[in-house]
Amino acid sequence: MDRLMNAAVRFAWVGFCAAVLIWTGCASHDHSNPETTEFKGAPDSTTVVLSKFYNSQNYRTWLGRLAHSEGLGPLRFVQAYGADSAVFEQEVLRAAAVVLTGGEDIHPARYGQAEDTIRCGRIDVERDRVEHLLLDRVMELGLPCLGVCRGLQVMNVHGGGSLHPHLPDAGYDGHRGGFSGQTRDTLHEVRITQPWWSGPVEFSQGEAGTFVSHHHQGIDRLSNQYLAWAEGPKGLTEGIRHRDTLKTPFLVGVQWHPERSRSGELLSDGLGLALLKAASP
Repeated sequence: MDRLMNAAVRFAWVGFCAAVLIWTGCASHDHSNPETTEFKGAPDSTTVVLSKFYNSQNYRTWLGRLAHSEGLGPLRFVQAYGADSAVFEQEVLRAAAVVLTGGEDIHPARYGQAEDTIRCGRIDVERDRVEHLLLDRVMELGLPCLGVCRGLQVMNVHGGGSLHPHLPDAGYDGHRGGFSGQTRDTLHEVRITQPWWSGPVEFSQGEAGTFVSHHHQGIDRLSNQYLAWAEGPKGLTEGIRHRDTLKTPFLVGVQWHPERSRSGELLSDGLGLALLKAASP
């Protein structure tokens, strides 16, 4: 009897552990549910849709810090990628702002150069679909939107522009590769070539700084829906904004990574603050 009881207890314990592992595994890989970053004493949360989440949480940490510092209230972050159509539409309608995050290469068929696939890295056609749909909604609703790295490229392709499939082939070096001991990111200068402003944040012509870069593709033919306002080495277009500022007051793309660059700079924190101010009622 004792042996039977002990066996039953061991069986129950193994079953319990397995259930916990399954639950925690699902929880850690389920990116379809909304996530929130909230600060005590703040008013109701503001929904920010990110096209895709990453475990690093760099975008969420960056914008959450800026919102807290400006007293703009807590942010509720929702991922568009992986959401079913009903949830997607519901969250976009709730959103105060959208961020197109960095990531995989865009399928070159999107800009009429399918043969360039050979020069691409990883491609996710479902993400292409989701982010093009997200930009459709951004433009329909006039939502403030910031595109980062891949996000700038998606904006340009969505607007009818094209990309260099591999920048070194076009004579642009130093945008990815890092340095000894740090091979993930590169630092290079970005300079504002055309002034603009958004609310209280002014982006003055000639302002420059060194920011994190990690991309091997970039804008070739600029969409006629956008204006270039910043450039990187050898004149590569690295900052764009939509021409129609009445319909889309803040639709801005940058090729560098403000969320991973040095804080306190106009072209890092200034961009985040401009987005959050544009999203404020």
